[in-house]
Amino acid sequence: MKLAWSKNNKPEGQKLDREIARNAGQLLGQLDEIMPFIYIAQYGASDRELRERTTDEAAGLFAIGARTGGDRPGVAPRVGLVLPINLCRDEKVRTTLLEIPALIDGTKNTTMSERRCAVQARLDDAFGGELMIEEREGLDGFFAFKPGPGLFKRLHESFDYIISVLDNPAGAVHVTETTNFHWRSFGELMEWYHVLRGSDRFGGWSALTPFYVCGDTGALHSYSTERWARRGLITPAEEPSKWFVIRPGLPNANLGVRLEMKEYGWAKLHLTLGDTTVSICLSDVFDPFPELVAWGQEIDEGDLPIQMEIDEEGQIAVLTVLRTENPSRVLLRVTRSHENEILLEGVVDRATLASALKSEIRRFFTTEFDPQHWDMGRDEDPEEGYVQTRDQVLGHVWLALAK
Repeated sequence: MKLAWSKNNKPEGQKLDREIARNAGQLLGQLDEIMPFIYIAQYGASDRELRERTTDEAAGLFAIGARTGGDRPGVAPRVGLVLPINLCRDEKVRTTLLEIPALIDGTKNTTMSERRCAVQARLDDAFGGELMIEEREGLDGFFAFKPGPGLFKRLHESFDYIISVLDNPAGAVHVTETTNFHWRSFGELMEWYHVLRGSDRFGGWSALTPFYVCGDTGALHSYSTERWARRGLITPAEEPSKWFVIRPGLPNANLGVRLEMKEYGWAKLHLTLGDTTVSICLSDVFDPFPELVAWGQEIDEGDLPIQMEIDEEGQIAVLTVLRTENPSRVLLRVTRSHENEILLEGVVDRATLASALKSEIRRFFTTEFDPQHWDMGRDEDPEEGYVQTRDQVLGHVWLALAK
């Protein structure tokens, strides 16, 4: 399994104020509404686990990052189940766990040993020795427990976990659905978790650890995760027209642009130059259509160079248009991010490229696009502020003015 980690040493970009219905993946909004909580999770997360939004099999497996300090401050993610303490049905346990943040704050002037003893005494009073602070854990806002054999029976009897939320990168995470903690033992939970997810490449099962979380959380920032929170085109630094001219006699490549509707939140973009076609997967999870339209408009207006990225839920396709010495001719290139490979490249007529994009986008959204397989689970009531993808795209001024 590929484990993700990120240095947290750059400022965050402007976040989009958008509610995201999700039952899995990384939580990007503030967690104030659900803290404090018990988090039963594995250390580390794959790229797919961070990007995931919905799942039919494993609702409730959310990724949450723990902020790290020391010489390399950053965010170390976990993946697991979130059990809000305020939903606990055992009043004594609920009261004890809710008091821990204040107890930690109130003992900050004491030694670590004294602080640990004070918190452990409260835990023993509520759990009877079934929940112990891990030996090397500091008492910050995100620390691990060592579970006793009877802990999961107690969790089954008294706790619920979150299975769906409305997430907002610029706001907060709001809980929309919870369910009873089903598992009576650690073994039952591990079997469920790893039957769904499989073992690692050595056939092992990664351990699940209970954490107490009342702060020190953070999102793992990358293009993939921030794709929810920002849209925009890229201006590449490359300018070949400053140094080179098109080879004399080189004709424009024959160009083809086709969009294809697939099922369950997928579509495809097929780009052809001459005898070569590259197919790019388009995911509703990282909706590329607003940027694709904006990219086409920039090409049409000659505002170059211009570049966009398409997240295919596992790899990134990069679409670039560069100026040549001839304003009517451009270099079109398709690559994959972080791979030293050019998938498609050729000189095309700029107006033809813009026209082909515009015509195909209009055709696709007029005759082929299926909102039931793209706008799944989103509110169709315009009073709630969500604009369907078809209306958003076809309402863009560049396409609305098309003949």
